[in-house]
Amino acid sequence: MLRISIFALPIILVALSFLIKKMRGIDFLVFAHAIINLGFALPLYLNLGEGGVIDKIGLFAFLITAVIYLFVALYSLGDPPKRTLKAHRLYSIFLMLFIAAMNAAFMARDLSLIWIFVEATTIFSALLISIENNQKTIAAAWKYLFICSVGIALAFVGILLFVLAQPADATLKFEMVNAAVLSPFWLKLSFVFVLIGFGTKIGLAPMHFWLPDAYTHAPSPISALLSGALMNAALLPLLRMEKIMQLARLGHIAQDMYLIMGFLSVFVAAVFMMKTTDFKRILAFSSIENKGLIMIAFGLGGSAIGAGYMHILGHSLIKAALFLVGGNIVSLYGTSDSCQIGGLLSKNRNTAWIWLIGIFLILGFPPSPIFISKFFIFAALLGKSYLVPFFALIILLAFIAYRMISLSLTLCAGELKAKKKLNLLRYLSPALLLLIAAIIGIVGI
Repeated sequence: MLRISIFALPIILVALSFLIKKMRGIDFLVFAHAIINLGFALPLYLNLGEGGVIDKIGLFAFLITAVIYLFVALYSLGDPPKRTLKAHRLYSIFLMLFIAAMNAAFMARDLSLIWIFVEATTIFSALLISIENNQKTIAAAWKYLFICSVGIALAFVGILLFVLAQPADATLKFEMVNAAVLSPFWLKLSFVFVLIGFGTKIGLAPMHFWLPDAYTHAPSPISALLSGALMNAALLPLLRMEKIMQLARLGHIAQDMYLIMGFLSVFVAAVFMMKTTDFKRILAFSSIENKGLIMIAFGLGGSAIGAGYMHILGHSLIKAALFLVGGNIVSLYGTSDSCQIGGLLSKNRNTAWIWLIGIFLILGFPPSPIFISKFFIFAALLGKSYLVPFFALIILLAFIAYRMISLSLTLCAGELKAKKKLNLLRYLSPALLLLIAAIIGIVGI
């Protein structure tokens, strides 16, 4: 009954949206969906367990997505978008269905079902990326759709290989898989394809090429959800597959692959971040960096696994806030090119301060949750005597910190007499996300 309620709700609201003739009314409909969606967290918690509706990591991802969605919906109440009623109705429909598809992926514990729902998120998010219907957004959406579809196809090959790894009574339900009887050869090959496939959807290097364009050209609320929530839908099947690899005594192979892709992602982010002046694009490369750090944490194992989950939580909340406040900057200046932006501190002090706080939190300064996760990642690297990776990571993160701080100085410095105000909700939403992240960091410390 709970599953039916969670998925029936957006369908009912989609139908209701056709009866609403004002954009503001549609925005309130989406906000209502976000509130009720977050309210489902309690009954889901009460249905935890193998026989329940959702497991612990699924609920973890559900909660993160529900919180971000709530503040995205609140942010959208701030100012009416510059699009037609028809386009805005479609945007809201795709948004609610996108959230529903992610929820389904979080609750599914069958690899084939997860694959279906992750592919559904690709379709709905591609439609959201292209909603402004201009050349750049359409090109970004097609690039995203093509690359991620190739990745999902590779993941499907991995699923077929996973079936081959099992005896005659094969199953794709994680709880029912007997790791002791799996073929090591087919299981290893399956994991490679699943990692590359879902890793493409996550945006890990070297399969990241869709991500900068999609995050840059999508509406800022969608960029917030893509960066803060969508990654988790593709990461969960990898973590569940890795558990099977561990039970089959092949966990070291999965962890080594995580480390390789993690370090490569941080390296790619550091290099390409230096070559762009678009602040949304820099935030996109920062997402690749943080996804790389998450993979490094899970690759190291041990105490770093907890750091991986803390990093997921911190990055999701903080990066969503940064993309929302980035939407404020685009509204103020009409561009995301930092070369054409300056004097933000004098033009709109609230936006400037929220941006600066967000940048310092995403870089891992206390009280950010990322400070805690980075501490344990570095401790794990030293604990395993990985000295070269330890110092390499410090250097790469130093370059990234330099680029993001210099970008912020470019945006905020200077004097502009003309001030411009935005709706209070445009400040409140990102500020509350950062506050939640900071509280988590303080409690964690």
